[in-house]
Order: sequence, then structure tokens, then C-alpha cells
Amino acid sequence: MNIIIDAYLDNNLGDDLMIKLLAGHFPRHRFYIYTNSSVVKNSFSDFKNLIIKKSEEKQKDLESADVYCTVGGSRFQLVSAKQKYWRLRRLSRLRKIRRNQTKIVTLGSNFGPYSGKLGVKLTEWEMRKNDLITVRDQEAADFLQQFKKVDNYYQADDIVYNLAGVYKSRQPEKNGLGISAYRSIRSPEHNYSNYKCLAALADSYIKKTGKKVKLFAFDTEDENDLAAACHIYNLAEEKEKIEIIPYLGCEQSFLEQFEACETMVAIRFHSAVLADIFEIPFLPVVYSNKMKNFLNDRGYRGPSFEIRELNLDLNPAALADTLIKNECLFNTFTGDQHNACVHFAELEKILEKSSRA
Repeated sequence: MNIIIDAYLDNNLGDDLMIKLLAGHFPRHRFYIYTNSSVVKNSFSDFKNLIIKKSEEKQKDLESADVYCTVGGSRFQLVSAKQKYWRLRRLSRLRKIRRNQTKIVTLGSNFGPYSGKLGVKLTEWEMRKNDLITVRDQEAADFLQQFKKVDNYYQADDIVYNLAGVYKSRQPEKNGLGISAYRSIRSPEHNYSNYKCLAALADSYIKKTGKKVKLFAFDTEDENDLAAACHIYNLAEEKEKIEIIPYLGCEQSFLEQFEACETMVAIRFHSAVLADIFEIPFLPVVYSNKMKNFLNDRGYRGPSFEIRELNLDLNPAALADTLIKNECLFNTFTGDQHNACVHFAELEKILEKSSRA
């Protein structure tokens, strides 16, 4: 079957992993993504059933697609007038897709933020057009529950919990601190104070332990966490003990470095998911509701900070002590108790029905 994927394509490890896991789980089907970025194309070049086409070819391909699948969280942020107008245009396209008997699926989503009632209503109208919806947190499931005509949804842990499908662990010895560097494009006024705090934290950790600190850049295109990592490195004193690890399309080498960390400062949402998978105690920093929801769903009551609070007033030396002593960090790991397989199991049912039709 021909499945068109609508996803966030920015050389972002979390989003790329979701697509790779999806394509890897269904090798008999052909998946299509659309981009004009040569960097993004390179990130998916190893998957034979993942076809990369130019952005301008997407509209024509929708006329003959079997499934139109939106993948990933944070796809339903409707705050600005521009976002709401774009969603209205998308609804018009979805109506045409349904007339062609194409199945519409949304996998691994969460919802918000919204401003006003229109954004919520637009989301309801889109969800009503879906043959299948899966969400990754309780807040998203509660959000959908308010819509009487939306009942074909399932709650499951994030798609990346299916990681064993693409990553083979080498069980490394854990040592040192990992930091998920983050450059905000929505609230850039806090970026430099974030960098100074994380640089001071890295210095304090190194001076007290003599161990290395790794700065992980999960996104290396437009959002560009690599720039954040470079700023942190430049501001730090203990440069010889600091290493920058960027995601450049190869998840295996990035994940090997990540898995080898002893503790983690998790800012990117998928840095928290991966720390949970690899059972790395972590200190969470919240920049959106998806991290809050993740922590709430797991009953975490330890310390966490909003991204805007991440500055030198936090006392980076005290934060380093918290990480070194592993005090009150997130460490109630999910293990094999996740239900992330639900995303693919429910999609399989849709594909089977479509193939018999």
C-alpha cells in the first residue's frame, strides 16, 4: 500500500525516529515523505520502503494514496491567526482526500496550545475526518473525550518506546553527564541565559567529579540545537571535558553516546523518553506541555524547571550536586511496561481492512 507521511522534517532525532520506526515496522508497505532538503533526504536514505519526493509532488500523489498518515506530537498548535488559517486550508484538503476513499490517520499526537475556541473547533473537525487517532498522553485523551463524534482514538506511550525496532544496544558502561541542548525559536529572549546556566552547571559537575559532559543536539537544521551546544561550550571553562554530540541523520552513533551517560539534564521531550528507555536518571526542564504531561502521567513529583527559569539564579553548583548525588531525579523507569506497540497494532488493522476492500 502507498502511505503518505505528514511529519515534522527538520533533521530532528525524535521526529525522524518515529518515521523510521513506522517504516521499519511495515516493510511490505511503501511510505512517502516530501521535502526539498538534501540534508533531510540523507537522514532517510537507508530505508528502501521510504521514498523521498519533492514537496511539490505531494498534492498529486494524494489523489492516489491509500493512507494519509500524520505522525508526531505538537502538530496541533493553534494560537496565531496564521496557524488557524493554515488549519482551515488543511481541512479543505482532507475533505478531498476522503472523497478519494483514502484512509486518514493521526499517530502519536498531543494537542495545544490554543487561543480561543476556534482552534479547538478546527481540531475537532479534523479529528472527525480520521479513521484512526492515537495520542501519547492522558491530557490528549481527555481533550478528545469532549468531542461526541470522535471515538476512534487510543492512548499509548510515545512511538519512540518501540526503539528496539531500529537500535541495537551495546550495553555501554555509564559515565558522566548528558545535557540536551535546546535553542528556542519561539521564546529566544531566554536562550542566552539558558546557555550560561548550562555552561556553569557543566563546569561545576566537571570540577566536582572529573567526569565528562556531553552536549546533545537533537535538532540540527532550522531549530538548530547545535548552535545552543556551541554557545554552551564557548561559555564553559572546562572545555577539554566537554563534547558536542549532534544528530546528523545517523541515530545509531547518537544513541550509543546517549546511552552511555550516567545522568541527564532532559530539555528536549525525546531526551526524557530516551533517558527513560535507557534507565538514565534525569532532571527535567519543561519548555512545553508535552514534557509536563509526560511527567504527570508517570507520577513524577521531583524537581523540574520551566525553561525560562534556567538561569544563573538557580545556583548551578547546587544543581550539579543534585545530579551527582542522584537526588530526587526522575528514576521510576517504564521498562517493558509501555504500550507503544498500540500505535502500530491499530494502524495494522486499518491497513488490513483497506487491502481487503
